[in-house]
Amino acid sequence: MVRETLMHIDEPLTAQQREQLQVALGEETHFHSTKPHLMFVHFDPDQHTPHEMVALAARQGVHAQLIDF
Repeated sequence: MVRETLMHIDEPLTAQQREQLQVALGEETHFHSTKPHLMFVHFDPDQHTPHEMVALAARQGVHAQLIDF
């Protein structure tokens, strides 16, 4: 079962940085169409936690926080 979480990206990203982050977090990941600092992340809770997704972003040099719904 796939879950979705919303991450707030702290800094502006170039198109290349956005693409690299999407690859690192998985193909089901996408940015909000009108708010590029918001990113929807799909993940398998049996394999990852939302906090691990933030850690993956940090490894890409991106500062992010989870936004709870």
